[in-house]
Amino acid sequence: MQIFDLALAWCWKYDADFIFQIDKECGKRGLFSYLVHPHNLFETMHKIDSGELGFKVFFDRASDQEEEFDGLVDLIKACQVRMINDVDKALWASDKATMHLEFLTHGINVPYTIILPPYEENPDLDSIPLEKVGKPFVIKPACGGCGDGVVLDAQSIKDIQITRQEYANDKYLLQEKIIPVQIGKKRAWFRVFYVCGEVLPCWWDDHTRIADVLSPSQIDEKIYLGIEEIIRKIASISKLDIFSTEIALIPPEKLLVIDHANDQVDLRKKSSHFDGIPDEVVDRIVFGLVDWVQRYVARTSIRTEFARCKKI
Repeated sequence: MQIFDLALAWCWKYDADFIFQIDKECGKRGLFSYLVHPHNLFETMHKIDSGELGFKVFFDRASDQEEEFDGLVDLIKACQVRMINDVDKALWASDKATMHLEFLTHGINVPYTIILPPYEENPDLDSIPLEKVGKPFVIKPACGGCGDGVVLDAQSIKDIQITRQEYANDKYLLQEKIIPVQIGKKRAWFRVFYVCGEVLPCWWDDHTRIADVLSPSQIDEKIYLGIEEIIRKIASISKLDIFSTEIALIPPEKLLVIDHANDQVDLRKKSSHFDGIPDEVVDRIVFGLVDWVQRYVARTSIRTEFARCKKI
C-alpha cells in the first residue's frame, strides 16, 4: 500500500492557489501530499477500496460543493483516517440554531435571536414576537453558508414566511440587526480564523466585505484578548480544527458573535481578489495547518514504532 501523509480533496477553482500552497509547503518539509480533484476522484476511491492507497490525514474542501465526493468522505471515515474537521463534528457545528444555544449555554454573547422550525413542519406560525428583535431584523437559514438565503433588512412576518420557503426543510433564525461601534475609521466588525490552535483576527467590513489584518496595537488590549478567548471557546465547543467566525463590538465594549463556526472557509487571497483574505493570514493558515500535520504524522509514527517494538 502507498501511504501519503495528507490528502487534500478540492473542486472549487478559486481554491487552487490555497491547495497548491499547502502541497508545496508539505514538499518543503518532506511530507507527502496527495491531491484529489474531480478528474481523479473515482480512481482514488477505487485505490483506497482495493487497499492500494492510504492516508494519514484528510482535509475535505470538496464534499460541500459536489455530492460525488461524499463517497470519498465515507471511505475515509470507514478507514478511520484523521480528518481535519471531522465530518460529523462539522455537520453538527454547521447548524446555527444548535450553535446559538451552545454559545448561550457557555456564556458567549450573541444577538437576540428567535429560532423558527422548518416551513414544511410548521408553515403557519401563530405569532412571532418581532418587537424583541426590532426592525429591520436579519433572517438566516440555520444550515446555510456563504450568505445564501440571508435577508439583512427584513421588516415583517410576510418577509419571514417568504424567506422560510426558500429552504423549507431548514430551521431559520431571526436576529436583531447589529450596528458595530467605530474604531477610528473602521467599523468594529471582525472576521476571525482559527487554525489548529492559532487565532488569526481580521478587520472585516460587513458592508464592503473588505478584510484587513488586525494587529493588537490597533485596538484595546482587553478587546483583542476578548476576541481570542471567544474563539478558543468556540473551538472547544465545536471541536473543529479550522473555522472562521464573525464578531462585532457594540457599546459598551461588548463583543457579540454574529456568525457561528464556518468550517468551509473562503481562503482566496486579497492580492488576487479584492474581497479576499489578507495574504499573510492565508499564509499563516497554510503554515499552521502543515505544522499540525507534521506534528500529527510524527506522533503517529512514534506510536506505530513503539507498538511494533512491543511485538518483537
